[in-house]
Amino acid sequence: MEGFSDCLLTGLLVALASVPVVTAAPAFAAGCRALDRARHGIGRPLWTTFWADFRQAVRGGAAFGLLGLFAAVLFAVDLAVVGAMPGAGVLRPALWVLAAAVAVVAVRTCEVVATGEPAWRRAVVTAVRETAAAPGSAVLLAGAAGLAVVLVWMLPILALLVAGPLALAAVATGGQR
Repeated sequence: MEGFSDCLLTGLLVALASVPVVTAAPAFAAGCRALDRARHGIGRPLWTTFWADFRQAVRGGAAFGLLGLFAAVLFAVDLAVVGAMPGAGVLRPALWVLAAAVAVVAVRTCEVVATGEPAWRRAVVTAVRETAAAPGSAVLLAGAAGLAVVLVWMLPILALLVAGPLALAAVATGGQR
């Protein structure tokens, strides 16, 4: 039962730290780190270790968060443009698959920062390598992210909690460094 409460508390802490949208990636990385520590029984209490990890991750992670925000806006624009094109039936699913791959790499990057690589640029390279090397775990992580999106779509208040289980999925499917 302790793991479930840690997951929900982490989701709330990530949501709180993500209020300035640019800090969403460092907040998620701190959530991954806090859940990784809680899973191994080190670093109690969770909320104090979360804030210490968040302060450390926000140094380079704010730029990564800004880039993620830019990518989301670009995806929305591309989706609108593709909808007006003649080949929308083929292009729209391809765009969604590309967006899912980018989302998996972004989540994996936060997990890599949380579990070993403090530099965000090197973490992106490591995340791409791990995603390509283990497509099974990438599919599991994509499924977890997709489920998180569906849950928030069905019940928007779950946006306050869903980052915790997603962070746990990222840590559980992460590579061994």
